[in-house]
Amino acid sequence: MKPGFFISMGIAIAALVVGFILLYDIQQEQKQETIWLQKIPTQCNDVWQKEHNEFYENNPELRELSRNESKEILEGIITNHYQKQGINILDLVLDLDVYEGIRCQACNCLGWDVLSIEIPINQQELMHESEGWVLKI
Repeated sequence: MKPGFFISMGIAIAALVVGFILLYDIQQEQKQETIWLQKIPTQCNDVWQKEHNEFYENNPELRELSRNESKEILEGIITNHYQKQGINILDLVLDLDVYEGIRCQACNCLGWDVLSIEIPINQQELMHESEGWVLKI
């Protein structure tokens, strides 16, 4: 084999290694460009309420689940609601009973006190202010 072949292979391998390193750096940078938003409940008037009602109409046997199981279902409903709008929820925290003893008596919903979501910062403009989202401090 000609010496030029080995030099070419060395350059190709070096280019691949540099490419993978740059790709990894870009992915890490994208992961860091996120924002946390939060909101408080709007008394059974949240934008995902329709999906919530439809879920339980289609699955009435799930109305009697434990609080933690109901919480997981609600988290899934919220995540799916925003995914349909092109918003990627990276993390979701649904805090219950932050305000002890204060609970809406209008229905038998799970009731939550603070909802926090992490989304890519470039999707922040897709979140409607009218929904009550504010920056989490």
